[in-house]
Amino acid sequence: MQQALSSIALAAAALLAVAPRAQADAVTDWNTVAGDIVVQARIGTPGAVRIMAIVQTAVHEAVAAVPLLQPADVSAAADAAVAAATRASLARLLPQQVPAIDKAYQSALARVADGAARSAGVAAGEQAAARVVAWRADDGFAAADRYRPHAAPGAYVPTASVAAPQWPQRKTWLLASPAQFRPAPPPALDSDLWARDYNEVKVMGSKASTQRSAQQTEVARFWEYSLPPIYSAVVRSVAQAPGRTVAQNARLLAAASQAMDDALIAVMDAKYHYGFWRPVTAIRNGDRDDHPGTGMDAGWTPLIDNPGHPEYPSAHSILAGAVGTLLKAEVGRGRMPELSTTSPTANGATRRWSTVEAFMQEVADARVWEGIHFRTSVEVGLDMGKRIGALAVARVAQSPATAAVPAAIAPRNGAFVESIAARGTQVYECRADATAPGGAKWVFVAPEATLFDRSGAAIGVHYAGPHWEAVDGSKVVGAVDARADAPQADAIPWLLLSARHAGGNGRFAQVSSIQRVNTIGGTTPARACDAATVGATEKVPYSADYLFYRS
Repeated sequence: MQQALSSIALAAAALLAVAPRAQADAVTDWNTVAGDIVVQARIGTPGAVRIMAIVQTAVHEAVAAVPLLQPADVSAAADAAVAAATRASLARLLPQQVPAIDKAYQSALARVADGAARSAGVAAGEQAAARVVAWRADDGFAAADRYRPHAAPGAYVPTASVAAPQWPQRKTWLLASPAQFRPAPPPALDSDLWARDYNEVKVMGSKASTQRSAQQTEVARFWEYSLPPIYSAVVRSVAQAPGRTVAQNARLLAAASQAMDDALIAVMDAKYHYGFWRPVTAIRNGDRDDHPGTGMDAGWTPLIDNPGHPEYPSAHSILAGAVGTLLKAEVGRGRMPELSTTSPTANGATRRWSTVEAFMQEVADARVWEGIHFRTSVEVGLDMGKRIGALAVARVAQSPATAAVPAAIAPRNGAFVESIAARGTQVYECRADATAPGGAKWVFVAPEATLFDRSGAAIGVHYAGPHWEAVDGSKVVGAVDARADAPQADAIPWLLLSARHAGGNGRFAQVSSIQRVNTIGGTTPARACDAATVGATEKVPYSADYLFYRS
């Protein structure tokens, strides 16, 4: 993944500079600009992905804050907030690029009418950027390189530096730890699976291969590129679909960038944990793996240059799995738009896919055809990525995302206090009911969820009552005043609840009403509930935002 960004970086910058851009909204336009600037900074893929995650998270925070400021022109304020959040975060992370950043910022801001709305948006963007950059400043990206090459005393090993050896120690966005989804070890060298993987890449991934087709070679060259723009464009294929809002796209790109950054943290954890050899090393030492079915080829060379880190699992595959899973959830039951992106390592060629599955599989196949990964590695990488993508769906993303709050659940009075995210389950019990088909039905019992503040820190719990309890001991209990259907069919309703103080003096002590919005999941269990299963319980995953107000 870590590339020497010389001719590749310059080619990428040139292509991106002239590429036509769909003017969907400020979020997608600035995502393209930020990608250009990160490429021009000539940093490696892991560092570039980290920067994009911080930028897009700041944009999401800024857009979410705009409605709370009640500007006269929400659209103008949102555009200014996106521009200011991107500029402020990029300037802190890439100070050498400030002239290009400021030029893009001034151009964007000139298109927003001057006035109170623009000023409010700029303030929201700058505050969000400062908050997110400070939050991630000590995430471990600058930790010392303590990598120790495997070597016998006195034996020479190549002395090129390895890529991102400190990444397994970084603070994650969504994962509980870098090793949360660490896979089982790579195939044993005496196994049939190892022989299968070895011989496939030996034949298909060789620079001199006669079995790899011209089209497969084109695909392999295409996915030699790994910097964020190649995946950001795939995400924008969905973000630029008709009818989407700035808030939707801010949330989607934040989720995608956080998932990608966590994916690289997780994959580097596994890579440096196992330290598995690349095909070029294995094939040139095929007589030393104790398997009779792996013939040695002393002069074997892969189609592309080897990345500077261990082989297992595939980093490109984990990124594709994370992005693809997120996009499937975002579109939901709707029609997936055509996905597309371009690649500087393929002379600016564009590739297109009608399904997420085709996109993910192509990325995985490409790494085998390039000669740098074994088949098991790409399969494991895809699986890890899908798990991380699902985590992003539950913790950040929403489909169709941040629709306007219906008037039916608007707070009657009171001042907004804060927005709290909840992630957990809705608990149901199968109870006897003579009027229901089968003599029983699922009945909602209680929520069980953890509460998180805007920085992602856990600040309390949500449980039966329903109660919201902060870590400082303050708590409130709610009663439903009004409800509205969620924008999507497979999510629990949005609610307005009156709140009553239930103990403790602290964070929640003054809360008088609560809105539940942006719900995902939590609906009645799909499995059967009948007379034979009365008493069974089921916990259905859900997430929601709770907006707290005080009188």
